[in-house]
Amino acid sequence: MMLRHFWYMSPELATLVLFSSLLYDKEKTDLVRTIQADRGPHLMKTLPQSFDNLRASKTFFETSNIDASFLDVLVENWSDTPSFQVAAMFVKNLVCINDSAERGVALVQHFNETITKDAEQKQFLLQVVEQHRKNFAEYNRELLAKI
Repeated sequence: MMLRHFWYMSPELATLVLFSSLLYDKEKTDLVRTIQADRGPHLMKTLPQSFDNLRASKTFFETSNIDASFLDVLVENWSDTPSFQVAAMFVKNLVCINDSAERGVALVQHFNETITKDAEQKQFLLQVVEQHRKNFAEYNRELLAKI
């Protein structure tokens, strides 16, 4: 069942595992070797049984403009390396779009079911919300806090 959730797995995303505290240093070192060998990006047809078979790519670092020089340092010294610290902060702040979208859909469904059952009232309410968003498009959380 879990395998159906891995359709999006690619060598670029597999690179994110380097920042996990759940992975042993030896596994990270082996993965760095595959990244430096640059076997080329292609979608994974199946989920690998072990990290030995995991493909990873430098493309993640290139497309994200992340300095990957920490890959040349021993894994146990990464936490002291500025390029790793910056990369780790970047990865930590990544947002999973699918999760955000699912939460947004659930929120709208809940809202849709609780506010009113009348279809005409729902349409009116949506128009009010749309107009409000147009009127206050420039307003962000910081600006509203100052008001």
